[in-house]
Amino acid sequence: MTEHTPKAVVLLSGGIDSAVCLQQALDEYEKVEAIHIDYGQQTESIERSNAEAQATAHNIDLHTIDYRTVFAEFAEGTIEDKEYDSNHMAEEGHSVGYVPQRNLHFLTSAAAVAEHHTDPGVELVLFHGAQYNDSTDYPDCRPAFIKAAQKAINRSTDQHTVTIETPLIDLDKPEVLTLGEKLGVDWSLTFSCYNDQSGTPCGECPACVERKEAFEKADIEDPVVAQ
Repeated sequence: MTEHTPKAVVLLSGGIDSAVCLQQALDEYEKVEAIHIDYGQQTESIERSNAEAQATAHNIDLHTIDYRTVFAEFAEGTIEDKEYDSNHMAEEGHSVGYVPQRNLHFLTSAAAVAEHHTDPGVELVLFHGAQYNDSTDYPDCRPAFIKAAQKAINRSTDQHTVTIETPLIDLDKPEVLTLGEKLGVDWSLTFSCYNDQSGTPCGECPACVERKEAFEKADIEDPVVAQ
């Protein structure tokens, strides 16, 4: 029986968490590819540019998935033009950018794309940047969800064994930054803002506030700051 080297496939958004996951995957696996998903987020242009730059820097393939049409039916909070500020939250503590079932869509589609680009029999390891800070308000960032999603994905295929790796799931944002710093992540190729500012963070939205606080707590200089 032929031995196959496992392949790591990273869901690469262009943000902090996925950048750290990419560097972790590169440290652990010889074969690494990435997938970027466009679901109509207002900052898609800069996020995709960052994902492409990260992939180019590490000489890996980047696959893209166009989810705009699908998410337009139920994710208008993210897709439509909106103003986000530090106090702008939806019901149940969710951000106005909350997208129902987002990570389930992302993981199953990423698994399908990964299978399409991989020979049968190769073990696939999907790296997903779920982290501790998100677990309180978002069920699809919790270990129980990841375990269930992995089981469902493997029940859906007989071509590959798929493992979902979440190396950040027990880390808060400052700890994620500390890990990324050790791994050598280029923070200038990450973006965290919810507002479309052509690559310049607004400094006011929940993502910008969280990023600023996390860099300060981790005692790391952020090369991407609001002007």
